[in-house]
Amino acid sequence: MTDDLMSPVLGAGTVEYEWMTWPEIAAAAAADAPVVIAVGSTEQHGPHLPVSADWVIPQALLRLAAAKRPFVVGPSLRLGYRSRPASGGGQHFPGTLSLRATTFIAMIEDLLEELIRTGFRRIVLYSWHFENTNFVYEPAYLVSGRFPSVKIVVVENAMPEFDAADLEVLFPDGFPGLALEHAAVIETSLFEYLRPATVRMDRIIDDAPARNVPWDVLPIDPSMSTASGVLASATQASVAKGELLTERIVDHIVSILDAEFDPIERTAMQLTADQRS
Repeated sequence: MTDDLMSPVLGAGTVEYEWMTWPEIAAAAAADAPVVIAVGSTEQHGPHLPVSADWVIPQALLRLAAAKRPFVVGPSLRLGYRSRPASGGGQHFPGTLSLRATTFIAMIEDLLEELIRTGFRRIVLYSWHFENTNFVYEPAYLVSGRFPSVKIVVVENAMPEFDAADLEVLFPDGFPGLALEHAAVIETSLFEYLRPATVRMDRIIDDAPARNVPWDVLPIDPSMSTASGVLASATQASVAKGELLTERIVDHIVSILDAEFDPIERTAMQLTADQRS
């Protein structure tokens, strides 16, 4: 799999907001095209993955989904809510850049209003970072109250429910749960498939917190995290697992679009493509 962000392999014919001109964006909005925003974070992902993992992965998956269903891949949100020890390693790791809840909510609220001002009436917020949960819904709820004619879909469950056969392939030794799957099999496999050159293969390790309890403790208790930042097994990741995960997650994204929006004529997307050529 190539590492080129603009490669056709990552979504031939994809329309990406950040590479469009303003007339192309205006035309897409006027054609009632959906716009999908990857809501991520900048957070440590162990010694082997870059801190950009939580926005690079969903952005790549959206590009692939956009090759199957026409929508505008919006600009990814690269900062998210505070990392927590039991699900993201915690704020004590260098490299993690987090926002307080009020700032994060205000940022999404402003973004939604700007998209609406531009003319978009169908917006999807696709959140990857575990700790963003609920803080993505709140600004969507507030903006919806002011613009009830705009449909906003909030996806805080970024991944589908995996069936027993997939779980056996992905986690033959048992599924540790999504909270502990930080920088482990899922994200490492996706990186090995989607962005292989960015993985520090010689630094992949397995790790586990000394304490795994369903609550948080402040000040931060380092025993609820790990020294590496990896919360489970990463050595069991593979390109094949990354390909399987990519297929399942892209289908999940497409299924949400199909469930919530009427079919969009491809002519809307073709218009912007023609303007670029």
